[in-house]
Amino acid sequence: MHDIKITGLNRMLNPKANAVGQMVLAEFNCIANGLRLRGCALVKTDKGGLTAWAPKIDVNHARRSVQFADDNLRHAIMMHARDAYRALGGTDVDCIGASKPIGAYSEREAV
Repeated sequence: MHDIKITGLNRMLNPKANAVGQMVLAEFNCIANGLRLRGCALVKTDKGGLTAWAPKIDVNHARRSVQFADDNLRHAIMMHARDAYRALGGTDVDCIGASKPIGAYSEREAV
């Protein structure tokens, strides 16, 4: 079991898909298993699922120097961020589209 707390979340007002079809729905901060992570992202994948991105750090061209080593932790963080997103008015349609109910995607699909 992971200890996760979303400490802040900002919804993107007009999210746009990037070149590969992924869309940042919100940026958030969290504390996960004792680590404070600032600048994470709740992302709609090109396949209609959700994932969480670690904070972006531009150091020597390494875009994400912080990475999730545990896919279960990534998934748990994404679920907490999704709940905070909903609490601030985000909808399931924003997250995964009308064709898939929440939970209908696999973690592999969301990565």
